[in-house]
Amino acid sequence: MNSQSYVKYIQSIQKLKEECLRTGMNEDEFRKIYFESLSSLVEEDQKMTRRIMDFIKRHKITLLLIMFAICFHYNFQYIYSSVVCSLQDYIYTVLSLLRKIFIPILTIFPSLTEYYHETCLIQNPFFTVVDMDCWPCSTVNNVREVENPQPVTNENTAPFIYKTDQPRITLGDIRFLYASTYKLIERDSRMVLMNNEYYLRPKEVFDRVDHNEIDNYYIWKLYKTSEARVLREIIKRPKVVPKFGQSLERYLIIDTSQKTYHLPDTECSFAYFLSLCGSRTIQLVPAEECKHQCKSLQVELKENYLLWYNWWYWKPKVVSSSDNSSFIGHLGSYCQM
Repeated sequence: MNSQSYVKYIQSIQKLKEECLRTGMNEDEFRKIYFESLSSLVEEDQKMTRRIMDFIKRHKITLLLIMFAICFHYNFQYIYSSVVCSLQDYIYTVLSLLRKIFIPILTIFPSLTEYYHETCLIQNPFFTVVDMDCWPCSTVNNVREVENPQPVTNENTAPFIYKTDQPRITLGDIRFLYASTYKLIERDSRMVLMNNEYYLRPKEVFDRVDHNEIDNYYIWKLYKTSEARVLREIIKRPKVVPKFGQSLERYLIIDTSQKTYHLPDTECSFAYFLSLCGSRTIQLVPAEECKHQCKSLQVELKENYLLWYNWWYWKPKVVSSSDNSSFIGHLGSYCQM
């Protein structure tokens, strides 16, 4: 209350007092009525304050949510950028740790594998990494051939090839493997992607090949623990892959055409592509983030040869080659420990 208001208040009280005294009311009675009126005003003000506080207590969660929604609405871009920048470096680490924690549980309860490997997300073809460091691929000019490769380390980002001791595996061998594990495969991985368009059952794939439908390629994804054990019987772990860290996810590529197609991104960034039968030309196209700094590479992947690469920097593409025979390849990956 400012001084002018205070003076007006005093004057109005004095006028009221004079009128009361003229009507026969003494000074004590006026003082009593005056303080009672002040007490009623104070009490009414306290009641109002209590009602407001009770309302806030009863609806404080709702009020907080409304305030949060308003702040979030007007600061969405800033909050989103901050959260993404802060969490992006930890997403892969946390998920990788959870994966390793659950592996012993899956060993005890194999039936949980179906849920453990269930694909929950759709891959975003427009995803890019902001300010990606491209130096690992900027200095690579060709795909070198290694004579005596050793298990790779995290620093082995440059692609290379080497001749393995993997025996030749034909379509007949895969057919026999399918027949001997029919129930297992039909239960877990009964769909094969044809020409990146639609899915077939493995039996339909073999029937198409038997009927000389040669203008197709097939990508067969195997991602269960039981299937990994079956594949290990005919496709041994490559010597460049450390004993611990090989992904359960595998792909069998059956190519009876001369079409150009991309290999799928694997679960882990360090990937290997092994030629089991036939040969094809593989073109390593730099990732979108590094296409201005890194070169496109090309290599002839002969039978029994293995190509090692990192799909963070290169996206492999199978292109037409001079070999007109059918091609069978095995695609796998290795996760950094």
